[in-house]
Amino acid sequence: MLHFRTFRNPDPPALVKLWNQSVPALASARPLLVHELDVHAFGSVFFDREGLIIAERDGRPVGFIHAGFGADEPAAERPFAASLDMGVVAMLAVAPSPDAPKVAEALVVEAERYLRSRGAKVLYGGGQLPLNPFYWGLYGGAEASGVPSSHALFSSALSGLGYQPVSTTVHLHYDLGQEETRDPRAPLLRRQAVADFDEEPVPTDWWENIALTDFHLTHVRLDSRADGLELAHARTWDMSWFSREDGKVRIGVFGVEVAASHRGRGYGRFLLAEILRHAREHGFDRAEVQTLADNEPALAFYQALGFEPVEQSTVFRLPAPFPDRSLPLAARIID
Repeated sequence: MLHFRTFRNPDPPALVKLWNQSVPALASARPLLVHELDVHAFGSVFFDREGLIIAERDGRPVGFIHAGFGADEPAAERPFAASLDMGVVAMLAVAPSPDAPKVAEALVVEAERYLRSRGAKVLYGGGQLPLNPFYWGLYGGAEASGVPSSHALFSSALSGLGYQPVSTTVHLHYDLGQEETRDPRAPLLRRQAVADFDEEPVPTDWWENIALTDFHLTHVRLDSRADGLELAHARTWDMSWFSREDGKVRIGVFGVEVAASHRGRGYGRFLLAEILRHAREHGFDRAEVQTLADNEPALAFYQALGFEPVEQSTVFRLPAPFPDRSLPLAARIID
C-alpha cells in the first residue's frame, strides 16, 4: 500500500537517498549531501512543508515531490512575496522499481492538490525563472531551467497526466582544455574594452540573494577604455557541486547581454572569451550556458565559440481548465 504524507523535520536523509538513487547526474549535483538539500531547497524563504509530499510503502519513503510558487513580480517591490496564481511542480524523485511510473504520477497528482489548495490557476512542471524557487545550484544546469531530458521519469509522469511542453532550453558546455578559438578582432577589441571581474558582488536582486550567494557569484562587466561606459555584462557562478561524479569542475555563465547601442561589434564574443580565459586560469574544466531552443542567434553564437549541446530541459504546463483529480491527502491510499 502506498501512503502519502507531508514533510517532517527528520526526512532529509531519506530524501537525499532518493535523490542520489533517481535524479540523473548529467544535470544535477550528485552525490548530494543532507545539509546541502536541507539548506538550499528546504531553507528557502518560499519553502512550505505542505508542498513537499512523500510517498511511503510500509513506512519507508519510496518517492517525494516538491511543489511551490515563484516570486511576485515586479520582485523589487515585494521581494519575498509569492505569486499564488502560478504553481510549479519543481522536483520529483522516486526509487527505481517496477511501479516507479505509477508512484511518480500519483505524486504529481498530490502536488496538484497542494497547488490548487493554495489558489493556483495555472500549473507548470519544471521550474524556470521566476518559477524555480528551490533548486538553483542543485538541479537543472547553469540556469536551473525545466526538467532535463535525462530525468525521464519526471517528464514522462507529467506527459502522462496531460502536461504539454511550452518551452525547451538547450544546455551547452565548453571544454576549457581545448585549444582556444581565436578571434581576429580580439587585439583591436582589447584596446577598446576591458573586462572587470567583481568576485564579491553585492546581490543585485532578491533572486541572487536567496539562490546564488553560496555559489561564488561573479559579476563581469565589459567597459569601454575610452569613457568607462558598460558595453556588455554577464554573471558566472561556481558549479562545483555538479562535478562530483565525473570530476569536471564547472562554471555556469548566465545573463549575457550586450548594450543595445553596441551590438554587432563583437563585444559579446570578446566578453565570453574573457570569461573563458578567466575560468581556465582559475582551474575550471568546463563552462556551461543555456539558451532557449528557438533562439537561433544565441545558439549560433555559443556554438561559434566552441560550446557544444549536451542536454535539453523542458518546461511543461497543464492546459486549463485542469482536471480535479485529487482527493484530500488523508484519503489517498494506492495499492
